[in-house]
Amino acid sequence: MARNEIPKLITRIKAVSQAVTFTAPARSSEKVISALQKAGPNWTGKFANSWIIQNKQLGLLADGTQQPGEISPVKFEIRPSRTAIKRALAAGKSVFEISNMTSYANQAADLEDFIPGPAGPEPPNVLRGERENRRGIPPSNLDPEGLDRATAPLDWFTTYASKSGTMQSDVDAAFKQVFERIK
Repeated sequence: MARNEIPKLITRIKAVSQAVTFTAPARSSEKVISALQKAGPNWTGKFANSWIIQNKQLGLLADGTQQPGEISPVKFEIRPSRTAIKRALAAGKSVFEISNMTSYANQAADLEDFIPGPAGPEPPNVLRGERENRRGIPPSNLDPEGLDRATAPLDWFTTYASKSGTMQSDVDAAFKQVFERIK
């Protein structure tokens, strides 16, 4: 190898290590949250704006506004230090956790029984109907006179995150896009 190619190789190795430990997982996490915000319930916007991405190992947090209103994207504002990247590479993993900070997140994701409370003003595009105990309303159970309301389909989260859902393809596409840039 020619001597003047060593700095290029070092630069490329640094770019790959950054992509593996931070850039690809961060971009895929951001893409997953964007899809969750679009697929999930959006009564006031608070649930959609309460998603976070955390990587404790790199000391990073990207969070939503946690406020009602228009959906805001969740993006990382800073990059990890080189030291943090070296630690992640030495550990052999870099874990990005996605969660929702609302107290009713599991109910909104249809993972727990729905516990009704005051609903507040009704947003547009609300499905109405009767349901047994979960937030979602199957189309076959819609009853225009029913008291229950929903802004997302039943089991929207499980559908997106399942093997047959689109979450894995969103992650794969984000990783592919990042790695194509460093070729």
